Amino acid sequence: MESPLTFAALEAKINAMQQHPYASTDMPKRARWGLAIGFIAAVLCLLAGKFLPASHLSTAIIAGTCLVVELVGLAIGLAAQLPRSWPTFVSERREAAEELDFDLPHHQDLIRWLQGHPRERLEKLSDYASYRLERSRERLPMLTGGIEKLGALPVFIALFIQFKDAQWPPHPSWLEIVLVFALVLSYWMSLLQINVRFRLQSYDMLLKKALKGQLEIV
Repeated sequence: MESPLTFAALEAKINAMQQHPYASTDMPKRARWGLAIGFIAAVLCLLAGKFLPASHLSTAIIAGTCLVVELVGLAIGLAAQLPRSWPTFVSERREAAEELDFDLPHHQDLIRWLQGHPRERLEKLSDYASYRLERSRERLPMLTGGIEKLGALPVFIALFIQFKDAQWPPHPSWLEIVLVFALVLSYWMSLLQINVRFRLQSYDMLLKKALKGQLEIV
């Protein structure tokens, strides 16, 4: 007897679907290491500027070394994610069309798999997915406002305002350090919440299409 449909089973089915190379969102290992090294070096640079005397040459050397490591790490992380060829309008449209052709049969297989489950179960999961999706839309603005529409721009503006009057070697206050880390943490949490909301949208759409397909079959 087939086990009842669950969100965990649906998530596993979605993750098992083949992805077109252009649609891969997995960050390369080199990019992860580069960004991690850059972030750690930035933290060490802030701590060095806070704990070490600003007048000592060693402070400037340590802070300068951390800054160089940070920039190199960030450059490696960003370079690993750059496209091999410069995108154009024509190439982007062509890749999008190829991705749609590749995804269509997998999408249809997933819908047919859902249609093989009892309608009562599909309705229960669909109603709850719609409820949770609506809740996530109401809850996210309380944390980030419109940050999901502005992208990374608020972070860059806030960091610019934070460091536009900075001096070398850096000697930030504890308040500035806390604010920077709070900003980065809040932005990361908002990205996680947005990722969950996108997945809820997929659940909601797939379950509704499966229910509609069952009615058409009948």
